[in-house]
Amino acid sequence: MPSNRFIVRDVLPVGLAGAGLGCWMFSFRGLLLFLAIGVGLSIAIRLVVTHTRHGGVAFALALVVAAAAFGSASRLGWGAADAHDGTRYKVSPVGLSHVLTPHQPVSETIDCGWYPLSGYAAPCAIAPGGAAAFRLLRAVFPLLVAAVACCLLGVLVAVAGPSGMATSRRVLSSIAALSGLSALVLFANSCGAALADLRGLRVGTGGTLGTMQLTTAILLCLAVRQRGSLPSR
Repeated sequence: MPSNRFIVRDVLPVGLAGAGLGCWMFSFRGLLLFLAIGVGLSIAIRLVVTHTRHGGVAFALALVVAAAAFGSASRLGWGAADAHDGTRYKVSPVGLSHVLTPHQPVSETIDCGWYPLSGYAAPCAIAPGGAAAFRLLRAVFPLLVAAVACCLLGVLVAVAGPSGMATSRRVLSSIAALSGLSALVLFANSCGAALADLRGLRVGTGGTLGTMQLTTAILLCLAVRQRGSLPSR
Protein backbone atom coordinates (compact mmCIF):
# COMPACT_ATOMS: atom_id res chain seq x y z
CA MET A 1 0.00 0.00 0.00
CA PRO A 2 1.27 3.52 -0.73
CA SER A 3 2.72 5.22 2.34
CA ASN A 4 1.34 8.46 3.69
CA ARG A 5 4.61 10.15 2.78
CA PHE A 6 4.35 9.01 -0.82
CA ILE A 7 0.73 10.20 -1.05
CA VAL A 8 1.53 13.64 0.33
CA ARG A 9 4.87 14.15 -1.42
CA ASP A 10 4.25 12.53 -4.80
CA VAL A 11 0.60 11.74 -5.51
CA LEU A 12 -1.16 14.77 -4.05
CA PRO A 13 0.77 17.49 -5.94
CA VAL A 14 0.32 15.77 -9.31
CA GLY A 15 -3.34 15.04 -8.60
CA LEU A 16 -4.01 18.66 -7.63
CA ALA A 17 -2.19 19.90 -10.72
CA GLY A 18 -4.35 17.61 -12.83
CA ALA A 19 -7.50 18.83 -11.11
CA GLY A 20 -6.58 22.46 -11.70
CA LEU A 21 -5.68 22.00 -15.35
CA GLY A 22 -8.69 19.78 -15.95
CA CYS A 23 -11.08 22.30 -14.42
CA TRP A 24 -9.56 25.12 -16.47
CA MET A 25 -9.55 23.25 -19.77
CA PHE A 26 -12.56 20.94 -19.46
CA SER A 27 -14.80 22.26 -16.61
CA PHE A 28 -15.87 20.12 -13.65
CA ARG A 29 -15.78 16.81 -15.50
CA GLY A 30 -12.23 17.60 -16.53
CA LEU A 31 -11.35 18.24 -12.89
CA LEU A 32 -12.39 14.72 -11.95
CA LEU A 33 -10.85 13.14 -15.04
CA PHE A 34 -7.42 14.72 -14.74
CA LEU A 35 -7.35 14.39 -10.97
CA ALA A 36 -7.70 10.65 -11.56
CA ILE A 37 -5.13 10.71 -14.37
CA GLY A 38 -2.59 12.58 -12.23
CA VAL A 39 -3.03 10.19 -9.30
CA GLY A 40 -2.94 7.17 -11.59
CA LEU A 41 0.26 8.28 -13.34
CA SER A 42 2.05 8.88 -10.04
CA ILE A 43 1.09 5.47 -8.66
CA ALA A 44 1.89 3.67 -11.91
CA ILE A 45 5.38 5.18 -12.12
CA ARG A 46 6.07 4.26 -8.50
CA LEU A 47 4.96 0.66 -9.03
CA VAL A 48 7.06 0.21 -12.16
CA VAL A 49 10.11 1.87 -10.61
CA THR A 50 9.82 -0.22 -7.46
CA HIS A 51 9.36 -3.57 -9.21
CA THR A 52 11.89 -3.35 -12.04
CA ARG A 53 15.62 -3.99 -11.88
CA HIS A 54 16.42 -0.75 -13.67
CA GLY A 55 13.86 1.73 -12.36
CA GLY A 56 15.06 4.46 -14.68
CA VAL A 57 13.27 2.69 -17.52
CA ALA A 58 9.94 3.80 -16.04
CA PHE A 59 11.08 7.42 -16.01
CA ALA A 60 12.39 7.10 -19.56
CA LEU A 61 9.15 5.57 -20.84
CA ALA A 62 7.06 8.28 -19.17
CA LEU A 63 9.20 11.02 -20.72
CA VAL A 64 9.07 9.40 -24.17
CA VAL A 65 5.27 9.40 -23.99
CA ALA A 66 5.31 13.01 -22.75
CA ALA A 67 7.57 14.08 -25.62
CA ALA A 68 5.28 12.40 -28.15
CA ALA A 69 2.23 14.07 -26.59
CA PHE A 70 3.86 17.52 -26.64
CA GLY A 71 4.87 17.05 -30.26
CA SER A 72 1.47 15.80 -31.37
CA ALA A 73 -0.37 18.55 -29.48
CA SER A 74 1.64 21.22 -31.28
CA ARG A 75 -0.25 20.49 -34.52
CA LEU A 76 -3.73 20.08 -33.06
CA GLY A 77 -6.37 22.67 -32.20
CA TRP A 78 -6.26 24.23 -28.75
CA GLY A 79 -9.04 26.77 -29.15
CA ALA A 80 -12.07 27.63 -31.27
CA ALA A 81 -14.51 30.43 -31.97
CA ASP A 82 -17.89 30.60 -33.69
CA ALA A 83 -18.14 33.35 -36.30
CA HIS A 84 -21.25 35.48 -36.76
CA ASP A 85 -21.91 33.96 -40.20
CA GLY A 86 -22.19 30.42 -38.83
CA THR A 87 -18.67 29.34 -39.75
CA ARG A 88 -16.09 28.30 -37.18
CA TYR A 89 -12.43 28.99 -36.48
CA LYS A 90 -10.01 26.50 -34.96
CA VAL A 91 -6.66 27.68 -33.61
CA SER A 92 -3.52 25.61 -33.04
CA PRO A 93 -0.03 26.63 -31.90
CA VAL A 94 1.04 26.85 -35.56
CA GLY A 95 -1.97 28.20 -37.45
CA LEU A 96 -5.61 29.06 -37.93
CA SER A 97 -8.25 27.01 -39.74
CA HIS A 98 -11.53 28.55 -40.94
CA VAL A 99 -14.14 25.78 -41.17
CA LEU A 100 -16.73 26.91 -43.69
CA THR A 101 -19.42 24.29 -43.01
CA PRO A 102 -19.22 23.19 -39.37
CA HIS A 103 -21.05 20.10 -38.09
CA GLN A 104 -20.56 18.33 -41.42
CA PRO A 105 -18.56 15.10 -41.87
CA VAL A 106 -16.38 16.86 -44.45
CA SER A 107 -15.94 20.62 -44.67
CA GLU A 108 -13.88 22.95 -46.80
CA THR A 109 -11.38 24.93 -44.77
CA ILE A 110 -9.26 28.01 -45.33
CA ASP A 111 -5.96 27.58 -43.53
CA CYS A 112 -3.07 29.82 -42.64
CA GLY A 113 -0.03 29.48 -40.44
CA TRP A 114 2.87 31.39 -38.95
CA TYR A 115 5.48 28.63 -39.16
CA PRO A 116 6.75 26.52 -42.09
CA LEU A 117 5.64 23.49 -40.06
CA SER A 118 2.03 24.48 -40.70
CA GLY A 119 2.42 23.79 -44.40
CA TYR A 120 0.95 27.15 -45.43
CA ALA A 121 3.21 29.91 -46.70
CA ALA A 122 0.81 32.81 -46.25
CA PRO A 123 0.84 34.25 -42.72
CA CYS A 124 -2.36 34.92 -40.83
CA ALA A 125 -3.37 38.57 -40.68
CA ILE A 126 -2.44 40.30 -37.45
CA ALA A 127 -5.24 42.24 -35.75
CA PRO A 128 -4.86 46.03 -35.46
CA GLY A 129 -2.86 46.63 -32.31
CA GLY A 130 -2.26 42.91 -31.96
CA ALA A 131 1.46 42.77 -32.73
CA ALA A 132 2.46 42.14 -29.11
CA ALA A 133 -0.16 39.42 -28.71
CA PHE A 134 0.97 37.85 -31.99
CA ARG A 135 4.56 37.66 -30.70
CA LEU A 136 3.27 35.82 -27.65
CA LEU A 137 1.27 33.47 -29.85
CA ARG A 138 4.35 32.73 -31.94
CA ALA A 139 6.24 31.84 -28.76
CA VAL A 140 3.87 28.93 -28.03
CA PHE A 141 5.39 26.50 -30.52
CA PRO A 142 9.04 27.12 -29.46
CA LEU A 143 8.01 26.43 -25.88
CA LEU A 144 6.62 23.07 -26.97
CA VAL A 145 9.84 22.32 -28.82
CA ALA A 146 11.74 23.11 -25.62
CA ALA A 147 9.44 20.76 -23.69
CA VAL A 148 10.10 17.95 -26.18
CA ALA A 149 13.85 18.57 -26.01
CA CYS A 150 13.86 18.48 -22.20
CA CYS A 151 11.86 15.24 -22.20
CA LEU A 152 14.29 13.58 -24.60
CA LEU A 153 17.29 14.76 -22.59
CA GLY A 154 15.53 13.38 -19.53
CA VAL A 155 15.22 10.03 -21.29
CA LEU A 156 18.97 9.91 -21.81
CA VAL A 157 19.58 10.80 -18.17
CA ALA A 158 17.08 8.19 -16.97
CA VAL A 159 18.55 5.42 -19.10
CA ALA A 160 22.05 6.27 -17.86
CA GLY A 161 20.83 4.98 -14.54
CA PRO A 162 22.96 6.30 -11.66
CA SER A 163 20.83 7.57 -8.81
CA GLY A 164 23.13 10.59 -8.60
CA MET A 165 21.51 11.84 -11.84
CA ALA A 166 18.11 12.12 -10.17
CA THR A 167 18.58 15.87 -9.77
CA SER A 168 19.15 16.31 -13.51
CA ARG A 169 16.07 14.24 -14.25
CA ARG A 170 13.96 16.32 -11.89
CA VAL A 171 15.23 19.59 -13.37
CA LEU A 172 14.60 18.50 -16.97
CA SER A 173 11.11 17.17 -16.26
CA SER A 174 10.30 20.36 -14.32
CA ILE A 175 11.41 22.57 -17.22
CA ALA A 176 9.37 20.45 -19.65
CA ALA A 177 6.23 20.76 -17.50
CA LEU A 178 6.76 24.50 -17.02
CA SER A 179 7.32 24.99 -20.76
CA GLY A 180 4.09 23.17 -21.57
CA LEU A 181 2.13 25.14 -18.99
CA SER A 182 3.65 28.43 -20.18
CA ALA A 183 2.69 27.57 -23.76
CA LEU A 184 -0.90 26.98 -22.67
CA VAL A 185 -1.10 30.25 -20.70
CA LEU A 186 0.40 32.26 -23.56
CA PHE A 187 -1.97 30.70 -26.07
CA ALA A 188 -5.05 31.33 -23.94
CA ASN A 189 -4.12 34.97 -23.41
CA SER A 190 -2.96 35.88 -26.90
CA CYS A 191 -4.78 34.08 -29.72
CA GLY A 192 -8.01 36.08 -29.53
CA ALA A 193 -6.22 39.44 -29.56
CA ALA A 194 -3.49 38.49 -32.05
CA LEU A 195 -5.45 37.51 -35.16
CA ALA A 196 -7.65 39.79 -37.23
CA ASP A 197 -10.15 37.03 -38.08
CA LEU A 198 -10.77 36.40 -34.38
CA ARG A 199 -11.18 40.01 -33.32
CA GLY A 200 -14.58 40.48 -31.70
CA LEU A 201 -15.24 36.74 -31.39
CA ARG A 202 -15.37 34.74 -28.19
CA VAL A 203 -12.38 32.41 -28.40
CA GLY A 204 -12.50 29.44 -26.06
CA THR A 205 -9.39 27.50 -25.08
CA GLY A 206 -9.61 23.86 -24.02
CA GLY A 207 -11.95 20.94 -24.46
CA THR A 208 -9.93 19.66 -27.43
CA LEU A 209 -7.74 16.65 -28.16
CA GLY A 210 -4.74 18.97 -28.36
CA THR A 211 -5.21 20.38 -24.86
CA MET A 212 -5.96 16.89 -23.54
CA GLN A 213 -2.64 15.61 -24.87
CA LEU A 214 -0.85 18.68 -23.55
CA THR A 215 -2.35 18.28 -20.08
CA THR A 216 -1.43 14.60 -19.96
CA ALA A 217 2.15 15.41 -21.01
CA ILE A 218 2.46 18.04 -18.27
CA LEU A 219 1.20 15.58 -15.66
CA LEU A 220 3.62 12.89 -16.84
CA CYS A 221 6.51 15.32 -16.43
CA LEU A 222 5.29 16.31 -12.98
CA ALA A 223 4.95 12.67 -11.96
CA VAL A 224 8.56 12.05 -13.02
CA ARG A 225 9.66 15.16 -11.18
CA GLN A 226 7.91 14.20 -7.96
CA ARG A 227 9.32 10.69 -8.17
CA GLY A 228 12.74 11.86 -9.32
CA SER A 229 14.71 9.59 -7.00
CA LEU A 230 14.86 5.84 -7.30
CA PRO A 231 13.54 4.07 -4.19
CA SER A 232 15.98 2.37 -1.88
CA ARG A 233 15.99 -1.41 -2.09
